[in-house]
Amino acid sequence: MRTVMPIAILAILFGLFANLSPAPITYPVSASELDECSGIAHGRLNPDLLYAHNDSGGSPTVFVLNLEGMLKHKLILQGVRNRDWEDIAVGPGPEEGKPYIYVGEIGDNNGRYEHVAIYRFPEPSLTGADSVLSVSAFDTLRIEYEDGARDAEALMVDPRTKDIYLISKREAEVGVYKVAFPQSTTELNRAIKIATLPYNWVTAADISPKGDRILVKTYTNVYRYKRGKRQSIAQALSRNPKALAYTLEPQGEAICFDLKGKGRLTLSEKHEGIDLQLYYYRR
Repeated sequence: MRTVMPIAILAILFGLFANLSPAPITYPVSASELDECSGIAHGRLNPDLLYAHNDSGGSPTVFVLNLEGMLKHKLILQGVRNRDWEDIAVGPGPEEGKPYIYVGEIGDNNGRYEHVAIYRFPEPSLTGADSVLSVSAFDTLRIEYEDGARDAEALMVDPRTKDIYLISKREAEVGVYKVAFPQSTTELNRAIKIATLPYNWVTAADISPKGDRILVKTYTNVYRYKRGKRQSIAQALSRNPKALAYTLEPQGEAICFDLKGKGRLTLSEKHEGIDLQLYYYRR
């Protein structure tokens, strides 16, 4: 969703956190169609690749980038449209030992849709030359919130339990919702509120591959929560987070962990002629 925040105000807020860690490594993104990026995820089956997508009104395409921002492949979902794709995740799914890609059709600016959807399909093995792949076999997980329609831009999948989590965007204190595994592909799945967070304008989230850390991103800040071996997501999010360094982006709506679960990557929408950049923070 395009929401323009005053850059001067964001810059002041960003300055509070700018010196907490070394500056990120920056790569220009060579994917001209990826101009309103709203989600990013790190591959598991393809550890040298990233998955990203545009938000509302874009094509139903997952853009596959290498770790230096170069476009390598496109995955085009057949028979659906990108009404308002807002986040993407890679995690476990129905078949044990197989990673899945989850695409979140979860945007709802005016809170008017009775349900939203997540598209889930096995992560394909992507090798060799650049390619365009048609994805026709995927699950559609329809989701309704227990407390009414919500606008959300943050999606994550717990690698320990296979539960899906959504974080709403616009409330003064946003809600965290759980869609328990196994999710139905034929009936509506219910998103149960399990926590609130003292933020608004949450634009992305991710859980580390080991499930021991959680990232929550707003337009101006990034927070990291630690999670114990026996803690639930709700318990982890009740702990005090660490505010991480974040280079202010024109319209930052995407974040993911690297495979080690310590570094992180962010992408922004293009804005007023500023080219798209991939940022990698080592820690």
